[in-house]
Amino acid sequence: MEKIKKQRLFNASCMALAVTAIAFGTRAGMIDPWREEFKLSAEQVGWITGTAFWGFTLAMVIGGPFVDIVGMKRVLYIAFAFHLAGIVLTIAATGFRSLFISTLFIGIANGSVEAATNPLVTAMYPKEKTKMLNKFHVWWPMGIIIGGLVVLALQALGFGWRLQMGLILIPTALYGF
Repeated sequence: MEKIKKQRLFNASCMALAVTAIAFGTRAGMIDPWREEFKLSAEQVGWITGTAFWGFTLAMVIGGPFVDIVGMKRVLYIAFAFHLAGIVLTIAATGFRSLFISTLFIGIANGSVEAATNPLVTAMYPKEKTKMLNKFHVWWPMGIIIGGLVVLALQALGFGWRLQMGLILIPTALYGF
């Protein structure tokens, strides 16, 4: 594989993992605003936040074998489409149902990223699997830190959760295109 193409794929994989973590980190700061704006009960908040985890798990369980059938590229396209749809649907949310669906989409996207990028990294670097997987997975905590700091900064500046969610479109576009 051409060295430049390999580096671009690796960088895109890192950005996709960062989006996964940023979505995870920012959503935690949105729970209270959602509860207030949409008059959500604790049970509804639990369903919304839990959906991200079982959406992730569902995508990993199905996505792993699916990668062997359709390829990593198609699964990454699916991840990108679900990230994009989940972010836009979250911004346009009107209540419990739309937040539930948008969170499910983001969870599926996050799991699809994991299902496709781990084997991609190991396939690109068969002699450096451990080293490159470690470099790749450093983007998970980085994304959570970045997402958390962005939320804190934007909240301190008085910006709402919709703008915070919209900013995730930037790194999503970077890995999707």
